[in-house]
Amino acid sequence: MIHLVLPFILMAAGLFPAQEQDQPIVIRPPLTGVTNLAVVDFQARGAATPESDSALKVFNEVLWKDLQFSNFFQMRSKSFYPSTVVRVPQDVAFESWRIDPVSADFVLFGNLQTTGSGAVLEAYLYDVKTKQQVLGKRFTAASTTLVRNVAHSFADEVVFQLSAGTSRGVARTLIAYSSLKGGSKEIFVCDYDGANPRTVTANGGLNKFPEWSPDNSRLAFVTKLPAASRWEIWLQEIKGGRDVLPTVSSYASSPALSPDGRRIAFSARTEEAIDSDIYVMGTDGSGRRNLTNHSGIDTAPTWNPSGQQIAFISDRSGGPQVWVMDADGSNVRRLVTEGGHCDSPDWSPDGRMVTYSWQAPGQWKHDVYIVEVATGKIFQITVGGASNESPHWSPDGRHIVFQSTRSGSKQIFVMNADGKNVRQVTAYGINESPSWSGYQKAD
Repeated sequence: MIHLVLPFILMAAGLFPAQEQDQPIVIRPPLTGVTNLAVVDFQARGAATPESDSALKVFNEVLWKDLQFSNFFQMRSKSFYPSTVVRVPQDVAFESWRIDPVSADFVLFGNLQTTGSGAVLEAYLYDVKTKQQVLGKRFTAASTTLVRNVAHSFADEVVFQLSAGTSRGVARTLIAYSSLKGGSKEIFVCDYDGANPRTVTANGGLNKFPEWSPDNSRLAFVTKLPAASRWEIWLQEIKGGRDVLPTVSSYASSPALSPDGRRIAFSARTEEAIDSDIYVMGTDGSGRRNLTNHSGIDTAPTWNPSGQQIAFISDRSGGPQVWVMDADGSNVRRLVTEGGHCDSPDWSPDGRMVTYSWQAPGQWKHDVYIVEVATGKIFQITVGGASNESPHWSPDGRHIVFQSTRSGSKQIFVMNADGKNVRQVTAYGINESPSWSGYQKAD
């Protein structure tokens, strides 16, 4: 039984006839809270200059969007804020922030001063009720172009502090994707909000299905070079250097690195077979094993967070559906039984959910769904006339990145895990198969 997701909670509103009304599933922790956060525009310290004005505009915009997208806070419009300029703690009249219509629990503010080509920012977070400082940070940016990174860093610190460590935020995370521009399809990486796109590959071939290593240092993907007759699995360092892993034939697809980073699951077929199976091997190419060895087509593996189970797509029951097995290939069971065409499963960081795309029988487009692994309950996340595919969880399990044709061509979008707050990440070329990074190693 499939249900439609309503705002902030995965509600059981049936798209298919139901015998009884199910209880709602809540993404834990809840997708929105009651914390009212006031985010005051940072101000220039000293005399304003064109450089400080430009840097402040970027910083204030990025910080607001980061905190709003975190989906932990209620953030009232700045038009309701007191008109008093706030640069330092002594400027805060706490009572004016406590009353309606602001009713803030916490107030965030600060200042910026340009220093040559760089900038120094002071950032503060205060509890309005107790008038106590929660955070106070001083950031130095070597260039004013780096204030975007400072905004991301402070946003994540605010999320971590006010969520009691539940989330480390996603503002500093990255998204990898495959991009077709001209005759080649290359792997790109960008900030979670689409800023700072940069290439990982530049081989002129077809590069598809990027997946992050657990430490974010490498991407696994499949490549077919211009003069090559076979697909290869590459493990490429973000900073350069790569390994080519041995495959069983000319076909390979959908690599997925295990949570410990020591194994890689992928789809391939032998020279004699016409169907693909799920294989696993060490990241050094050793110990390759066929886990499924079935006459059906098995593809798109994804590990659960413990590394003890793998979800995958198989058509052994007729159409492509989501199945689950133990990491050694045993205990195979069907997770989705709705028919139609399933694709691109991805296991949530807490292990409770698998997101995937589904094309209903007789339909031409896919939408994004979530299935609760323990119960098999299914919930629809996207709706509308576009095709929405290749969903992938954020590292805190509160957001999903996916590809969609809603803007005309295939582009990358992010959204909250309840389907709300959809934002477009890419705009040029044809972009697909996104993968959200984990947290940075230094965090």
